[in-house]
Amino acid sequence: MQDAKEALGMLKMSSQLLPNHDLITRTLARREAVHSSQIEGTRTQLPELFEYEVTGGEGLPADAGITQRYVQALEFGLASYRQQGSRAALDERLVKQLHAELMRDAVEVYRPGEYRLMQVWIGQGRRIEDATFVPPPPEYLAECMSAFVRDLLQYTPVEEEQGELSIVAQLALAHAQFETIHPFVDGNGRVGRLLLPLMLAAEGYPPLYISGFLLRNRRDYYDTLSATQLRGDWAPWCTFLAEAVTQACRSAIAIAQDMTALEQRWQRQLEVLGLRRDAAALKLPRLLLAQPVVTVRQVEQELGISFPTANKALDVLVRCGILSEPAQRRHRVYHARELLDRLSQD
Repeated sequence: MQDAKEALGMLKMSSQLLPNHDLITRTLARREAVHSSQIEGTRTQLPELFEYEVTGGEGLPADAGITQRYVQALEFGLASYRQQGSRAALDERLVKQLHAELMRDAVEVYRPGEYRLMQVWIGQGRRIEDATFVPPPPEYLAECMSAFVRDLLQYTPVEEEQGELSIVAQLALAHAQFETIHPFVDGNGRVGRLLLPLMLAAEGYPPLYISGFLLRNRRDYYDTLSATQLRGDWAPWCTFLAEAVTQACRSAIAIAQDMTALEQRWQRQLEVLGLRRDAAALKLPRLLLAQPVVTVRQVEQELGISFPTANKALDVLVRCGILSEPAQRRHRVYHARELLDRLSQD
C-alpha cells in the first residue's frame, strides 16, 4: 500500500510539470477505454478507436463503438465531478448515469441506467445452482448501493476512528464491493473500473487508469476479487490492487514523458524545413498528442484553417515520416504511427 501511495504522489507531481498534461490525459483515457473493454472481450485496438472517433466508424468493427461509449462515460463522469468539485458528486445518480452512457445502445433487457430487476449469477453454467457467486437479489440493491455510496464513494474519515483509510485501500474496497453488489444486468465491470479514476480525481490526483495492468493479469484479477466474495479473504486483492496502482502510475509517467519528448522531436524536424512561423504544419505535433489519428477535415476544424491548407500541412508531416496513411478508405486517415506504437506498449 505504501508503494502505491508514493507512486500516486509521484504521478501528481509529474503531471504538474507536464506542458501538455490535458492533451496527454485525453489520449491516456482512450488507452484505458480500450483496455477496460478488452477485459470484457472486445477486440478493438487503440488505433481503431481513434479512427472511429474521426470517421464515424466506417470499415471498423462494431466493438469500436462499444469502446467509444466507454470514453464518453468516462468524460461524462469527470465533467460531472469537476462541476461539483467534491466527493459528493460521486452519488447513486452518477453511477446510474455512467451505466446509461456506457450502455445507451444496448438492448432493452440491459436497462441502461437502471438497477436490475432480476437475479443474476456469476459462473459458466446456465443454472444458478452451478454459479460460483450469486450477488444480492434485486430487492436488496437499493439498500446495498446506498451503503456503498455513503461508506466508500463518499468516504469521510470519522474522528473517533483509530485511523482513516488510505485512498488505495478505498479503491480496493470500493471496486470489490461494487462488483459484489453487481447492481446492473450487464456492464458492472466497466462501471466499477470507471469509478476508480473518479475517486482519485475527487482526492486531487490526476485520473489514473489501471485497466492495462488488470488486462495483463486478468486471471489474478478475477481470482483475488473472487476470494473476497467467496471467502472474505481481502489481503490478496488489496495487495494486487495496490500493485496495479503502483505499476499504472509508473507507466503513466513514462508514457507522458515519452509523448512530450516525441512532440518536441517532431517540432524540431519541422523547424529545420524553414517553414513560416505561422505555418499550419508547426501546429500539428501538439494536436497529435491528443489525437494521433486525424483526417484533413478534422485538422481543418481543429486549427480553423481551410481544407487545402490542412491537406498541405498533413502532406508535410507525411514527407517527414511523422504521419502515414495505413489504408485507402473513403476518408483519408493519417496515423502518427510512432506515438500509437508507444501507447500500445505495456
